[in-house]
Amino acid sequence: MGVAEQLGIEDEDGELLALAARRWRDWARDDGRLDPVTDLGALRPWLKRATERDADEVLQALARRAAIDGGDDRAAAATLAWALLPGACLLAHRLRTLSERIDEVVAAQLWLEIRSFAWERLTRVAANILMNTRTGVLMECDAASQLARHDPTWHQIYQVEPDASFWGELRATHAQPEPTAAEELLDLLSWACDNRVISDQDRSLLLSLVAAADRSDATTYRRGRGGLLSNELSEQVAKEYGIAPVTVRRRAGRSIEALSQVCQTRRISA
Repeated sequence: MGVAEQLGIEDEDGELLALAARRWRDWARDDGRLDPVTDLGALRPWLKRATERDADEVLQALARRAAIDGGDDRAAAATLAWALLPGACLLAHRLRTLSERIDEVVAAQLWLEIRSFAWERLTRVAANILMNTRTGVLMECDAASQLARHDPTWHQIYQVEPDASFWGELRATHAQPEPTAAEELLDLLSWACDNRVISDQDRSLLLSLVAAADRSDATTYRRGRGGLLSNELSEQVAKEYGIAPVTVRRRAGRSIEALSQVCQTRRISA
């Protein structure tokens, strides 16, 4: 079935076009922009002869009557689709490689565009409806160019079959318990000591600061590094080690900076 058959407008004797033919004079009385066209049968020949501006005036009148938020008239929508049918058929022909159901997809999208046309602010009815129809069809058929423009996230998705081995590997990965933050920190500091990024004394000092922060609400402290270099925490740890608070902050800051740099270099998640 072609686009016209999908819409039920393959000839003027169809239900909606026959209804439009009976209503044409009433439409013209209601909207003077339709006056140049004597009846439905004269519409297509008149559009071929008319100037672009005059043709758009008539199509605007039909678009307003056809839109759901306008006249909500399905007969007018069928009339506008019938007027645009040559362009819609050409569009379906050009996009025929996208889908075996291309006529159905084009017909459905054309109808949607007509019924939702923004008649209050848009002109160039034929061009806008056909352009939006093309965009909608490309989206419906998952055409890469339109997906990349309108839905870049979905465009980047790689689909995995339900029986692919990926799912078994994923389940096995999720079956393993996630390490706690404390375990990750201990692993990082052990690795850093083994690789001489920091000394054992530096690790001990950092762990003391973390323990002190855990006992307190370090998030309320103003100083950076998650509050570990705050005056309050450095004073607590300084008493434990018998050193000045400024020394605690200096050594801890140097250790944290060294860890940060090596993590960035080796892409380790700290």
